[in-house]
Amino acid sequence: MTRRILLAAAVAVVAGCGAEKETPSEPAADQNRQAMLDYARCMRENGVDMPDPKFEGGRVTMAVGAPGQRIDPDKLRTAEQACAKYQEAIKPPEMSDEDKAEFKARALEHSRCMRENGIEDFPDPTFDENGGARMKMTRELDPESPAFQKAQQACEKTLPGPGGEG
Repeated sequence: MTRRILLAAAVAVVAGCGAEKETPSEPAADQNRQAMLDYARCMRENGVDMPDPKFEGGRVTMAVGAPGQRIDPDKLRTAEQACAKYQEAIKPPEMSDEDKAEFKARALEHSRCMRENGIEDFPDPTFDENGGARMKMTRELDPESPAFQKAQQACEKTLPGPGGEG
């Protein structure tokens, strides 16, 4: 079973791209933050190890399970269904087709960079119609490992949004 890193919340990253673009209003950002926290809590209440999301520098990372942990796919599906109302409450900012294309290109560039910097099994994200992204990482990938952290630091500039160039 793979470990999921949800970047659907990365839509918040895109809102921070470029000084000319509008950023979401504080109430909308607060509502999204609360919906993400509620989703993580709901998943835990339904038997899935899901820590609270990390909110760092305009980016949001949500993970399911710990590195090396096996998650029962049936339990995960059941919890996702039970918690769907919270996930649906997470609203991405409005993005133009150009913004979506730029975000996708930057996210794919970041994955390539991670592989070039020693994280050979780092996957490409998949994208939804709203510009959100989702990644499935194998159990062997540990975001807390020194090698992963070193690659992440080397690839920071490729991330869209705050900290990156996009």
